[in-house]
Amino acid sequence: MLIKRIENASRLLGAPPDWDGKDMTCGALPVMDVLTAEGTFMVSAWEPTPTELAALAAGATLKLWIRGSSHPVVAISVGDVA
Repeated sequence: MLIKRIENASRLLGAPPDWDGKDMTCGALPVMDVLTAEGTFMVSAWEPTPTELAALAAGATLKLWIRGSSHPVVAISVGDVA
C-alpha cells in the first residue's frame, strides 16, 4: 500500500520512538482528526499498488496490522470522509 496525503490532514505522524527500522520502514503518515459520536478518529489515506489491486480482484482480502497486544477501535472505509 502507498501512503497518500489525505485532504485536510491535521497532522503528520512519524515512527514510534522505539522503531528501529530493521524489519520494515515506517514513513510519515498524514492523518486527519475526525470527531464522531463515538469519539475522535485519526483517518489516513492509502492507495493499493497495481499488484495489490490485482490480488484484491482475484479474491485476496485486506489485512489490518496493529502493533501491540490489545486491539483499539478501528474502521476501514472507501471514498471520502463524511
